Amino acid sequence: MTNPKRPRARWLSQSEKQLFNACLSGLARLARRRRDGLAFPLLRGLARLTLAYRRSKPVGSDPRALAEEWQRLMPSRKMVPITAVEGDTAFGEIRVECPLRGTGDVEACFRLMEYDRSLMRAHGAQFVVLRSQAEAGVSVCEIAIRPQLLPAADLIPAHRRVGQAASPEA
Repeated sequence: MTNPKRPRARWLSQSEKQLFNACLSGLARLARRRRDGLAFPLLRGLARLTLAYRRSKPVGSDPRALAEEWQRLMPSRKMVPITAVEGDTAFGEIRVECPLRGTGDVEACFRLMEYDRSLMRAHGAQFVVLRSQAEAGVSVCEIAIRPQLLPAADLIPAHRRVGQAASPEA
């Protein structure tokens, strides 16, 4: 016997993905405006809506549990696989084709990822983009999730790493 709710759930999932992609495109354009103060508050508000809509509950400080909750908050787990858990850090990827891909605008990526940072901040965790699709030749973002109370100096965000590489050193 088939589950009568299954087709509706699949339809809802597809609709969420389409809405997510449409929002991503518009928010990426907004994030590229360096002096526009709308991106951060808008993305934080969207994260709060997502947390409420998905009925997010505390998951503790285990890095795998934190990463799995981040996955659950996305329209599709396949879009954001967890690739490893090492010590207190979970690593993952963002496979959604980002509108910032190849633009070199890692600062816009940083602003756009305020959504994910806000989702994880609500769970007492840090979210760091280690490699960004905005970088030349990068097709998948690489991310790290670590409990907020732990130091994260070893996790160099892409926008800082790329910015340091571009700055001439004396």
